[in-house]
Amino acid sequence: EGLPPDVLGVEAARKVTHEDYRKVLIPAAEAKIVQGPIRMLYVAGPEFTGYELEALWDDVAFGSKHWHQFKQIAVVTESTWLRAAITMFHPFFPSEIRLFKLAELAAAKDWIIRIEKKFIKI
Repeated sequence: EGLPPDVLGVEAARKVTHEDYRKVLIPAAEAKIVQGPIRMLYVAGPEFTGYELEALWDDVAFGSKHWHQFKQIAVVTESTWLRAAITMFHPFFPSEIRLFKLAELAAAKDWIIRIEKKFIKI
């Protein structure tokens, strides 16, 4: 709640399934992407346990199709393996990605919604 229209907010609780991708995540992301590039706030909460194999495939397929349509991604998690995977693959992502701990959720929101203002000197 309280996110700008170009920010997709996602909270992963427990295990993320193929159905979650097909019925929730992909439609929500595609609805925003039609407006232009988006930013994403992804929170893998304390009860997050991982992904079904089919959900991982969905993530790869969707990510490959929309790779350049994500401007910024903030990932908030305590999951060691998820943090390690993001750190390992970060150099291959065209978007700016930052990792935050769960206690830093407010900072993650601030970072993802900030609007860079450029001033012109006259």
